[in-house]
Amino acid sequence: MTKEITKIPGEYTGSGQGKESEINLEVEVGSDKIVNVKPLDKYAPDSLADNAFKKMAQKIVDHQSVDVDVVSGASETSRGIIEGVKEALGKAQVDFAALKENSSHSTTSGKKTVDVDVAVVGAGGAGVAAALAARQHGASVALIEKTISPLGASTFAGGMFAGDSQQQKEKNAVVSKKWLYDEYMDASQGYMNSILVRRIIDESGKTVDWLNENGAIMKLVDAGTGGSYDHIGMPATLHGYQEGGTKAVTKLIEKFKSLGGQMYFGFAGQRLLQDENGNVTGVVAQGDDQVLHVNAKKVIIATGGFGGNPKMRKEYLGDVSTQGQVLQNTGDGLNMAWDAGTAHHINGSTHYFWQTFSDEDIGEMAKIVGPNWMPINALADFPNLRVNNRGQRYASETHALDFAVHGAELSEQPQQTEFVVLDQAMLDKIKEGGTVAIEDHYGKWKDHREFYMEFNFPTDTDEAIKREHEKVDFTTLLDKLSSTNVVFIGKTIKELAQRMGVNEENLQNAVDQYNNAKKKGEDDLFFSDTKRMIPVEQGPFYAVKFIARNLGTLGGATIDEKMHALAPDGEPVPNLYVAGADASGMYGKAYVDFEGGTLGFAYISGRLAGIDAAETAKAGK
Repeated sequence: MTKEITKIPGEYTGSGQGKESEINLEVEVGSDKIVNVKPLDKYAPDSLADNAFKKMAQKIVDHQSVDVDVVSGASETSRGIIEGVKEALGKAQVDFAALKENSSHSTTSGKKTVDVDVAVVGAGGAGVAAALAARQHGASVALIEKTISPLGASTFAGGMFAGDSQQQKEKNAVVSKKWLYDEYMDASQGYMNSILVRRIIDESGKTVDWLNENGAIMKLVDAGTGGSYDHIGMPATLHGYQEGGTKAVTKLIEKFKSLGGQMYFGFAGQRLLQDENGNVTGVVAQGDDQVLHVNAKKVIIATGGFGGNPKMRKEYLGDVSTQGQVLQNTGDGLNMAWDAGTAHHINGSTHYFWQTFSDEDIGEMAKIVGPNWMPINALADFPNLRVNNRGQRYASETHALDFAVHGAELSEQPQQTEFVVLDQAMLDKIKEGGTVAIEDHYGKWKDHREFYMEFNFPTDTDEAIKREHEKVDFTTLLDKLSSTNVVFIGKTIKELAQRMGVNEENLQNAVDQYNNAKKKGEDDLFFSDTKRMIPVEQGPFYAVKFIARNLGTLGGATIDEKMHALAPDGEPVPNLYVAGADASGMYGKAYVDFEGGTLGFAYISGRLAGIDAAETAKAGK
């Protein structure tokens, strides 16, 4: 029998802090139960926020408790919802002890068993490609994903590389396979599986064509159109999403389902099933209130690495490693593969790319100016003086627009932290003539528009050119944010160093050496292109603090060129495949320095794993 939880039932409002904004909601409270939780904010239909709210609201009502697990991939939103519901229940004077007693009678659990030819764990780019390819090659397939909707690196990427797609052939822009191979070799310094790399390069064009045929619309764009100034003039490898990564992955899943594929959102892979001989025979996944037991002839692991797992990052990458951009990538698949006998293969490869702010710093800035903090990212788009948290100049600033290289350089600094240092003269030039007065990044495309979607937002050279010419007064924004741990202002270099908390002598030496290199036209320290260097001479002086941007980890499980998981003796773990960021062999320590490499490997390796798994399962091999 349920207990009374309040004497004043009714509808009560509450709010909680989400990732970047406040979450407002209403809770209908009955005398003995939570009746309903509904949003007061408007969310785009089927967006992550919309799906997360629906899922959390259902959990709270079903369990009659605010002590529920957060939604994978939307943890901060989930915690904001819980905070808001708690506030509303407090207004209703709910007896939480009575609510807890009632909730103990409300939970249910069950088990569901399915039998398929191929089970795929992880519905990012690699997993979706694997599932769709396997289904198209005649296999029955179950695709398992722990988040409640498509989410992962593939959904916010800009596109994938290829060397010989149909578009490249039609434009007479086929990229030399030797050039692509040499780029991988240069980035890895030989720490790569060359047989695997060659097969991925050979299959790149076919995979782009296949993705386009199945709804993930991609278009060849010029190198450098995404703002990587150093890539201008390189061979065009990037086939950019035309509708955004989320829509592309969603359309691939819909195609998979339309062909009879079984999709299971909200189920996290827990362990692989194996027989007495070590043959993989399926996978067990856990949902909120149900265990999914999948019997399968072949299993493909594609869970995106462990960038969101602090414990694994510390164990395998060391004491200092910024969190990956995809927090739900917590190494689940790797741990399952290792437990099943796959060889560990972690060589420190992490997809460091550009720079960013910490979540704490974003929250601090958002409290002051809301989303209007975002424009200060533009101040990192130029070869300004950069120093580490010891006040030292640490690398050539003209690498700053070569995002992979700069990300790697920044990752090697203490606490993976840098300060971009600039003066009032630079801000005045932008105020009078736009950022193009500092450096023209997009003028090449003035009469030749290039377009694709990255982070599900347009990357449009026409808009970029307009933006470059907009006159912007950054001074006001920087002044507002100078109370945070991001922006620092000083009338002198000494005062700036004090506010930054760095060694005064080191910072003064860095400024002097940088300015002198600019004046004499030669950088004796890091050999920067002095024509592009921006003097730091006119006070007040400014510094903006950034940290390394870790898109995620790359590798962990040894595979061969067919994406078979390999045991330590080099033999395949029977019936197991690993694809995408969980798989080793494509990278050494650094990310390859051309556009679309990681997403390319995800889609290509997934597609190839799916084809091989389907064909061998059908053949009984």
